[in-house]
Amino acid sequence: MSSAFITATPLLTPKSSRRASLCTRRNAPYTTVRPALRMALDPNLPTHLLAANPVWLTKVADAIATLNLPKWLVEWGHPGMMAFMVLGMGTPGAYIGWQGRLNPDKRAGVAQKRLHENIMIAFFLLAFLGGTGGTLSVAMQGYDIWQSPHFISSAVVLAMLAVNSTLAYSGFTIGNDGTPKGRLQGRKLHAYFGIATMLAFLVHGALGALILLG
Repeated sequence: MSSAFITATPLLTPKSSRRASLCTRRNAPYTTVRPALRMALDPNLPTHLLAANPVWLTKVADAIATLNLPKWLVEWGHPGMMAFMVLGMGTPGAYIGWQGRLNPDKRAGVAQKRLHENIMIAFFLLAFLGGTGGTLSVAMQGYDIWQSPHFISSAVVLAMLAVNSTLAYSGFTIGNDGTPKGRLQGRKLHAYFGIATMLAFLVHGALGALILLG
């Protein structure tokens, strides 16, 4: 491995070689002691913020590792949180949004849309926090970060979530002239793009499950 990146001592041991193949692990022995901060940067090479094992993120992961968090929390905290978010917030939130869209009772529909908005604001914030926690979890377990299909899918779902949120908070005017008809088309786009976003979250979760259960 290039000396431009971190040589880290993982806190946890991967379950199998299949898991290691899905999320490449750095070569280092198992340890249960508090790790020292491990930085080995080649001054002759530029620092790439999105390279495998970047110094800045490894510093954060190492600092959190000194707390000696339980193994189950490091390994299962992120997937547990994301499962709750997708199944307990995102899916019901999307369903409520569609109920508000289709409800013939306009007053009840407005109330459902407001509830949908509140749920999805929380979902949006937690999704980005979850992505941060997942990245730290991978780094703390001694794997090369940002190298798996699971990470690529996370970037896709967060981008889709950001686009759909921007569309909603523009008043559904992006890509149209802002007329009532244009806003109606914007709402329709938001609704269907929301379905696509939730499906992308399910794919993202499945890719993560392959790492955990492999």
